[in-house]
Amino acid sequence: MKWGQPPFLKGAYIVLAALLILSVAFLAVLNLPGTKKESPITYGATFSTEYAVSLGLDWKETFIALLDDLGMRHFRINAYWSEIEAQKDLVVFDNLDFQLDEIAKRGGRVILAVGRKLPRWPECHDPAWVRELPKKEIEERLLKLVRIVAERYKDHPAVDKWQVENEIVFPFGDCPNWLGLDSLQKEIDIVRSISDKPIVVTDSGEWTPWLPMAWYGDILGSSLYLEAWNDFVGHVPFPIRPGYYQFKAWLVSPWKKNIIFTELQAEPWGPKGVQEMTVEEAREYFPLEKMRSRIQFARDVGFSEVYLWGEEWWYWMKLHGDASYWDEGKKVFSH
Repeated sequence: MKWGQPPFLKGAYIVLAALLILSVAFLAVLNLPGTKKESPITYGATFSTEYAVSLGLDWKETFIALLDDLGMRHFRINAYWSEIEAQKDLVVFDNLDFQLDEIAKRGGRVILAVGRKLPRWPECHDPAWVRELPKKEIEERLLKLVRIVAERYKDHPAVDKWQVENEIVFPFGDCPNWLGLDSLQKEIDIVRSISDKPIVVTDSGEWTPWLPMAWYGDILGSSLYLEAWNDFVGHVPFPIRPGYYQFKAWLVSPWKKNIIFTELQAEPWGPKGVQEMTVEEAREYFPLEKMRSRIQFARDVGFSEVYLWGEEWWYWMKLHGDASYWDEGKKVFSH
């Protein structure tokens, strides 16, 4: 007797073959060498008052050092809800005014990030009172905040672009009552109705194909991480070459012509928070050569703007006896 093949196996073979083909294609994309570009690059950094404070730094001192010692002139600055409206219905702009005014005095330019989910942990920077609200009311209060911030800074000489939310489709952070893309569009519409400056939206550079974010805003900002930390195996390098980002830029080019790096990792990622690391541990988890190689990687990709991530930590290292990262940053910003 001749045994026939169960019918369901034919479909399973097709699925497995398709998965194999997709896997091979994906690995090929990851390893695309890309085309080296010699385009001029504008370098900046994301500055976080909350992160500087968590490192035990005087955030104003750190910020002025970035401007006057490091020579930085391009920033991504966060309009943290937790700072602006720590008490319900009492808006305070002292921290934001200070940062934007000091940048303007020196002729600098800012991407001003507004919304609920903004750079740095816990991602959703909610005031404590917001956590008690139902989802619908959180959105109503958020949209009100976005309007207030946009109206206040629409004509500020330092504000060059807006960023609305941060990596909103990437499921990372402490964000109860997640609002999602419907809320994102409402926020964008509010900013657009107040200001004609370009709007940046952001997405993970490593884990997503930049869709559906390509349909939102004017400019797409991407992260750039070449490794992650795993508690079982330690640092896990991503098998990514510059062509991976160039390919994704081509993929979304019908909707987005301008792609920038809004978050280039230039600080340690290890088994504990940076705030808990000693100088020696920080150097072990993030040798200076890693910082140099990431910056070179971004140059090879060739996007027009690159915002580094971790300059507050460079300053902490400098104050604790290791100025090598700070000095490396000087080379970048004098480039």
